[in-house]
Amino acid sequence: MRIWLAGMAVYIMAIAARTSFGVASLDALERFDISAAELSMFTVIQLGVYAVCQIPLGLLLDRFGSRPIIVAGAIILGAGQIWLALAGTYPSALAARILIGMGDATAFTSVLRLIPQWFPPRKVPLYTQLTGLLGQAGQVISSIPFAMALAHVGWEKAFLGMGVTGAVVGLVAAFFIRERTSFVTATTKPSGKTLTHPGVWQGFWAHFTLGFPVHVFLLLWGVPFMVVNGIPQTTASALLIVCSAAGIVTGPLVASVTARHPLRRPMPVIAITALLVGTWAYILLLERPVEVWEFTVLLIVLALAGPGSSIGFDFARTAVPVSRLGTANGLVNQGGFTAALISAFLIGVVLDTRAPDGDYTRTDFRLAMASQAIIVAVGIIGFLAVGPAARRRFEKDKGLRIEPARVAIERIMRERRAEARLRASDRNRSGQAGEGDTPPGASPATGPSTPPR
Repeated sequence: MRIWLAGMAVYIMAIAARTSFGVASLDALERFDISAAELSMFTVIQLGVYAVCQIPLGLLLDRFGSRPIIVAGAIILGAGQIWLALAGTYPSALAARILIGMGDATAFTSVLRLIPQWFPPRKVPLYTQLTGLLGQAGQVISSIPFAMALAHVGWEKAFLGMGVTGAVVGLVAAFFIRERTSFVTATTKPSGKTLTHPGVWQGFWAHFTLGFPVHVFLLLWGVPFMVVNGIPQTTASALLIVCSAAGIVTGPLVASVTARHPLRRPMPVIAITALLVGTWAYILLLERPVEVWEFTVLLIVLALAGPGSSIGFDFARTAVPVSRLGTANGLVNQGGFTAALISAFLIGVVLDTRAPDGDYTRTDFRLAMASQAIIVAVGIIGFLAVGPAARRRFEKDKGLRIEPARVAIERIMRERRAEARLRASDRNRSGQAGEGDTPPGASPATGPSTPPR
């Protein structure tokens, strides 16, 4: 447990570093005197570096294990935050975000690779969800203490504090994190079989579809979207915590469903996607300004989409052996962040096209945020297209046959009706046996009769 918790501490600081710029996005507009499209490049570059690093990082994880990767990543992440604190120009700040993206890329998949080594298989889905859930404590760090520091002590000291803290946490974690002694790292090139496995690609498309909306909202465009709807910036920044708080419920809920019904994992992915699309449609079709409670509902749904995207890692876990899990998780993780960087940039382009002067209206933001529908459509089409091949490969590898959901539901209903009839029959027989057990000379109502005197 302490090994996982040490990895979690580093991951929490990585999330704090990743989301801190979302809180500081309006300050960045003023500090670097840039447009919305230029502002979006901070997120695009970080997420692009993050996504590009995933497969090489996975290969390094499979070769060297999690400990050296986590520690090196924490140091790189801290250096990037310190550089961003001191950056005085737009290009220098972009370079700092490259380092932040590299450091951030190491944390999540490194922790995920530790879980199958130290927890039994039946608990792996739960701890996978808990990793994503507890990591959102980093969002709390950026939304409250970092936002307060930014407001009171300024850009430089706030980012310096974040960077130094992250590097120290990484060095402390190095004393606790270790690999299982029986664990054998990959000694052959695993990329061919892993990167073409349909089960891994099913995980990629699940993460692509559900992983990006929460990142786009929390990392960059959520606070400006709420501000343009008339919500004060301080309130909007604090409201982001709803997503983390809701994850306390949604994470274990999705983990429970995944663990209890491992053969039906595509169904919650599709259901959560439908709920996400419906909620965004409601928000974007409103003619009036969106109210705080409506943004709260949206953040709760985004909190459900996050654990839904983590089902992608469960697809990968059951598709490849643990010695190749780093590469598989890297490809899956690449899906959500590739979608996030495309979506973040696309929103910025739409805003600048609609309002080149930077005076954005609520209608401009509605149209820009609606562009996310393109990414969701691509993702769900990819997920559905690769599903049949992934199912056939899973059946072949596990030596079983997965019934269609309709057939399985009908079978379960028949079995339950048969069990109900059997219980009713048993109760009837018990009642008849009780009536027939009355001893001779006794009345069921009065008991034994008294002989005449």
